[in-house]
Formats: sequence, structure tokens, C-alpha cells
Amino acid sequence: MQHPTPAPATLAHAVRSAPLFAGAAPETLDALAAAAVPLALEDGGDAFTGPGETGLLVVVDGNLDAVEEGAQAMRWLSTGEVFDRQQTLAGVSRAVRVRGAGAARLACIPCELVDELEARDPAFHAALRRMHARQLLCRLAPVLGALDGRLLDEVERAADWIYLNRGDLLFEQGDPADGLYFVVSGRLIVEHVAADGTARPIGEAGRGQSMGEMAFFTGAPRTARASAIRDSVLVQFTNAEFDALVSARPQLMRSVAAGLVERLNRANASAVPARVTNLAILPASPGAPVAAFCERLAAALSAFGPVLRLSSRTVDEMVGEPGIAEAPEESPESARLLAWVEAREGSHRFVLFEADAHPCAWTRRCLHQADRVLLLARADEDPAPGELERALLNHPRRVTDARQWLVLVHPEGTDRLPRGTRRWLAPRGVETHHHLRWGDAGDLGRLARHLAGRAVALVLGGGGARGFAHIGMLRALREAGVPVDMVGGTSMGASIAAQIAMGWSPEKIEEMNRRVWVKIRPHKMYTIPVISIISTRGSDRIGEMLYGDTEIEDLWTPFFCVSSNLSTAELMVHRKGSLLWAATASASLPGAAQPVLHEGNLLCDGALLNNLPTDVARRLGGGLVIAAEVSVEDDAQFLCDRIPRVGEILSDRFFRRRKIKFPSLMELALRASMLHSAHNERTALANADFALRPPIDQFAMMDFSVMDRVVEVGYEYARAEVAAWVARGALAELGIDFGAAREAVAAHAG
Repeated sequence: MQHPTPAPATLAHAVRSAPLFAGAAPETLDALAAAAVPLALEDGGDAFTGPGETGLLVVVDGNLDAVEEGAQAMRWLSTGEVFDRQQTLAGVSRAVRVRGAGAARLACIPCELVDELEARDPAFHAALRRMHARQLLCRLAPVLGALDGRLLDEVERAADWIYLNRGDLLFEQGDPADGLYFVVSGRLIVEHVAADGTARPIGEAGRGQSMGEMAFFTGAPRTARASAIRDSVLVQFTNAEFDALVSARPQLMRSVAAGLVERLNRANASAVPARVTNLAILPASPGAPVAAFCERLAAALSAFGPVLRLSSRTVDEMVGEPGIAEAPEESPESARLLAWVEAREGSHRFVLFEADAHPCAWTRRCLHQADRVLLLARADEDPAPGELERALLNHPRRVTDARQWLVLVHPEGTDRLPRGTRRWLAPRGVETHHHLRWGDAGDLGRLARHLAGRAVALVLGGGGARGFAHIGMLRALREAGVPVDMVGGTSMGASIAAQIAMGWSPEKIEEMNRRVWVKIRPHKMYTIPVISIISTRGSDRIGEMLYGDTEIEDLWTPFFCVSSNLSTAELMVHRKGSLLWAATASASLPGAAQPVLHEGNLLCDGALLNNLPTDVARRLGGGLVIAAEVSVEDDAQFLCDRIPRVGEILSDRFFRRRKIKFPSLMELALRASMLHSAHNERTALANADFALRPPIDQFAMMDFSVMDRVVEVGYEYARAEVAAWVARGALAELGIDFGAAREAVAAHAG
């Protein structure tokens, strides 16, 4: 059912009597009423007002809600209420979806007239400013719930507006908890400040998110520092103001608490890295293909939602004002441009700002709006920072505080590992770096998933020869089309992870490990047991064979591994330096292998402290963590009737009778090293999104001769598990079409 179109007299009366317009000049009301155009909504129907069609919308009768297109902000409206589809700065339009809650009728007033009247009537100008502020408050709906007129009045009276420029401090660690904050626009970073003054980022907050709830609810001092990454607008409620709101509307506490619980659950279980929207792409070498890279990156990011790509040229064309991209920062044109950009952030998952190759106004504007800065360079060019970086980034008065990522572009089709990455990283304060083979869809997809917070981190646990199951599980993941965007592990898991990061195929990994562990057998090269049982000559030989002089920074896939510091009893996370050194430290079984010396400290097997480091993967940006566990809590290998005499064991092994089933010294040492972290692996698995636990209990930890069987068990097990993930749509958030994998599963089942 639909109400008939309102008569002109009804329309005029609704406009004149709208509470928002109280105080406006009579001639202003006359002009508004005369220009009003009727609009009727069907019962339960939607009406979309596109750009340029209307300015103000007045509810003549009925009820409806308005949703900012592409965002979650929602407002309930009833008779007499006014809203608009214009951006708060300089009248730039924003699309609004109107949804009727039953039949409803509206009066539509053109935006050109609104702008004209606003310039002439100070009271009308003040009314519009209040309306714009109220509409911005509607962005708090994700944490406060949908706002009706009365609730909006209460929130408006209590809210204190806070405007922060880039770099401004919101609160300092240790400050008293004097209020609760909500981000209306912009972006803030939250950092924990150590005793020595160093700050460690622990999170970010963007539009529609709340800040300071923990201290607000507990009354304890602030546990971290918060500051603006870019120009931001927030509203604050003091403790007393929010208490008053909750007294009148108890459901607000439920909404705020639900948002807090949801965020804590994500942090403790399946945390998703802070949502990044605005990306600034800057050339870091003369030949950096910025335009072509932005085009390809936009296509890759579109798997996660709409992408808007902006350059100085396209901005001038889209806004319809030549030269506006280069407008001075304090000019009215700059205000209009920022409003235009901000209006489109809400309807796009990503906005790519393509900077120019020199420090102009547009390039500065790109950096001001960035959540992340991508420094793009050709890997074969001079690694020294150029004029652009020196002027805008490597300077005490730098233009942005956004985190920086380095993207190094390599020639298309190259298979050789990168070299010399450390020379690019040394003069730059980048958070991370990525290697990109031009034209390689896999490399580009990996970067896109990292930016979208959906990077797949594969974590491989230690377990001696049982670790060969990782090779089979990797093959199953590859066949199903599941990408590996980050890889790490412990002990044998660290060794396999390193080979994955070097770009080796499962077949090559299997071939190399068969050569090492089945043919060369370094674990059988004994020495006089003064420092270790195993000769260092054997471990050095296979380390050189597997890793050579490769640096971790030069790996195609981001890599980490962990070792245990015997000197400080701390876990060491290895992300840079010699791959041979890191992988050796992670697998140096105490007593069996010689520990690795690092700055006077002795490093050994990471299994002592963390055999399945899913927490490290999560902290390093893993958005979706797959844990592959090859250890067991109850190991039948260590169930014995009695302890045999030394002579029995020697006789059995000398004559190869294999009648005495008792763990070897190496197996005892390996199992003992894993006891502490094995107890914690339940927590490690809970921190993962997916767990792979192949049935390998029947294989001994030091029986490397059964490698082929262990690989096959891992493959068959993982193939079934991954097929189940794909079938139930559990990997849909990766933005990958698994249609081929589903067809293969169906064919296999048939």
C-alpha cells in the first residue's frame, strides 16, 4: 500500500512546521515550502535518492529509516524530522537509502536552494549545522544501536565534540579514565608505552568504533596511549553523561558491552587485524610503476569490496573542477575536496590514493588521508630514499604517522630469490615489506589479503620425523587452492616453513628432505658427547644444502620461526637475518645438537617454550591462521613395561633385532623438550581458525626412514579436512573462487 502524493498545502505545512527550521526567517520558510517536491514510499519499500536529485528530505507523515550508503550508520525518522543527503562540508552530496517502515510521504527540497538560503540566513545556517552534527552522530549506530529522534536528542545534548589533527594526542597512558570516546571520522592508533619510552602499536580505531571502554568500565587509568593517524572527529561522553544516558536508555549499556565483548573475542580467538581503508601509494624509486600497480592492486582488492582509485587527474575529472587536487590545504577548495573524498569512503572498502612523483599538494593530501602508506620500488634500482621520501617521510616534521609498507617489484617470471633487501629496509622505518613478481597473480593476491586483514598464516609445529606430515598437508592445501600468505613454525616445522617461504613446491621439499634425512642422515652422525651428541659437521652440511646464504628478508613469502633463549628463558622470534642461522636455532635440540650463539646468549629448540606459535602468527598480521600440529599429548612410544639394561639395548641395535621397544636418547630428549609447550598447544590451537592434526601417532619421532608414509598420511588427512572447509564455505572471506575445488570434491565423492 502507498499513501497518495501529499497536496501542495500539506507539503508546505510540513516544511514550515518542522522543528529543525524553528527560528529561520519567514522568507526562508516561504522559499523552502514553495520548492518542496512530493515523494511517496511504498509500504516496506526502499527508495534510493541518487546524486544531484535532492537536498533536504522532510518526513510529512509515516515512519522510515535512513542508512548511509555503504555504511552501518542508521537512524529512525518519524513525522516532522528532517535529514539530508549532503556531506557536512561545503554541501557535497552523499547517497542515502530511505526505507519505509509502512507507507510514508516525504517533501524533497533541492540542494541548490538549500545552499543559497544557508548563505543568506544565519539561523538557517545554524539549523543545518545542527542537522549535520546529528547525522554524524548516527554513525555511532554500530555501538549505540539505531537512533530514533528522542535518543538522538539525548545523545546530542550529552556529546562533546573533539577535533584532532594528525598526530594530536587523545589520551596518554596512565591518564584517568574520564570518559568514553566514539570515532565519527578519521583514524586513531593505540600504543602501549614501555618503561624506556618506546611505543608498541596494539590496535587502531576507525569510523563507528568506540575507544576507552576498559578504563571507563573499570575506573582504572588508561592502559595505552591514543593519537590521531589522520585528521579525525570524535564525540566524548563523560562518565556522568554516559551514566545519565544509560539511566534513560538501559539498552545502550547492552549495545556498548556487546561491541566490547565482540572485539575481545576477536582479539582472544580469531582476531582480525585493524581494518584498513585508505591506502597511499608512493614511488620509492624512479622507475616504480605506480599507475599500473594501482590498477592491478585495485582489481585484486575488489574481491573484498568496492575500490575507488584516485589520482590527481581522476580527482579533477570526477569532481568536475580542474586543479582541485592541487588546491592549497587551507583553501575552500581543499575543504570541498576532503568532504567529497570522505563522502566516498563510506561506500568503498578501499580508497587508493595514487601519489605524484614529487612533493606537491596532492601527494601531501594522499599521505594525510592514508591508513597505510605503500612505498613502491623496482628492486633493481638504487635503494637509497629519493627526494619524495626525504621531504615527506624521513623528516622530523613528516606528513603522516600512518604505518609504511615497502613493496619491491621484481621482473616478471623470475624464479630466483631476491637479494639485498636489507639495503632497502635499513634507511626506512617500514613496518613490513613484500616482494612482488610483476604479473604474478599469486604475489599480488597475497599483498591484497594482507591489506584486507585476510592473510592466511600457516603455522607448522615441531615433532621430529612426524613433521614430514607438513609436506603432505601443504600439497593438499595447494591442490585445493588455499594460499599461504605467511608461514612460520618451530623445530622441524620451522625447517619446512623456511622451504615453503623460499618458494619451493611440495614435490621439491619432499625430494630435498628425503635426500637429507633418509640418505645423508645427519642425525646419525655422532660425536664425542661434550657439547652435543650430533656432530656439527653434519648439521652444517645439510643447512648449507637447504638454505645456503639466504636472508629471511629475501624470502618470497613472509616467514618467522621461534627458538628458546637458554640464557634469558625467553622466546626468540626470528624475522630477519640468516635463514640458516634462524632455522638451525629453532631445531637445536638441547643435548643432541649444539646450541646457536647469539650476542652471548645460547639459543636452542623453540619447542621448549612454544611448539605451535599461532600467537606469533596472529601478532604478525595473520588474519586467518591454520595450525598444523604433529605432536601428541599421550604418546604410545613412551609406554613401556620396564627399562631395559644397557647391554640389552646395545645388543638389540648392534644385531638389528628391533625387539626392544624403548625410546632412544634422542627421542627422550625431543619428547622432554616438547612437554612444556605440548601442554600449551590446546591454547595454541584455540587461537587458530583451522586446525590440522593428522593421525601420525604410530610413527616414531626419530624414525626418518618412514618419511614417504608420513607424507602420505598428512596428505590424505588434510585433503579431506580442506575439502570440508571449502564445502561449508568456511574460506569465503578470502575472496577466492573455490569452484574448481568443490567440483573436484564432488567428483571424488561420486
